[in-house]
Amino acid sequence: MASYHRVLKVFDRSIHDKSLECDYDIHPWEILINGERWAGKIRLIGFVDVFFLMCYSADARFEKGVIIYKDDEAIRDTLERAEVNASDIKLDVVNSKEMKADHNLLQKYFSFTSQPLDYIITSLGHEVGLNTEYPRSSLIKYEIKILKSRNKVMKKRVRRAVNQHSLMDLLHDAIRLGVISHAEMTAQFLGNFYVGSATDDAMRKYFDTLGSANQSNSVALSNELS
Repeated sequence: MASYHRVLKVFDRSIHDKSLECDYDIHPWEILINGERWAGKIRLIGFVDVFFLMCYSADARFEKGVIIYKDDEAIRDTLERAEVNASDIKLDVVNSKEMKADHNLLQKYFSFTSQPLDYIITSLGHEVGLNTEYPRSSLIKYEIKILKSRNKVMKKRVRRAVNQHSLMDLLHDAIRLGVISHAEMTAQFLGNFYVGSATDDAMRKYFDTLGSANQSNSVALSNELS
């Protein structure tokens, strides 16, 4: 059996990527994946836009794993391309109230909840392996429950690995890591302000300037199914 590093390569990912947020072992008793506990070692490998859970044995030997999508645009695109209806897999729209107030908003499916003892993540995902193509039936709703670490540094890294990045996180990613495209960063920021306002216009000018200065270092993210 191949190592989980080879599985990551199928998705053009590596633990050496700049967008890596976390590469930690999680004890089987500290995590539930759709209500199940996996036997064996579990590795959480998180990136800006997705995270992987890899079950492995000695010498990083891959046993099984899943990919969980964090970016709502990628989730919508994946569902559309696979011709899968979110309601059919019981993947709920988490911003339905906001959409009623603003019909221009798009559906959001990713959910992250921080409870006193656990992180709970609900999103779209599928099993992974050495395959380069996956059937549409592999796309399902995942609920991941992770016990919070007592180690403050690890706790922070795990949270960044499994949660969507905030506006300041995106700005940090764009400027220091160069892993978020100028267009994505602008869209994320402006999506939180009233379009057409003076603030909106000022921010567009600011990001246009910032984008021009960092254009050569910007790399658009992609987490499409291979």
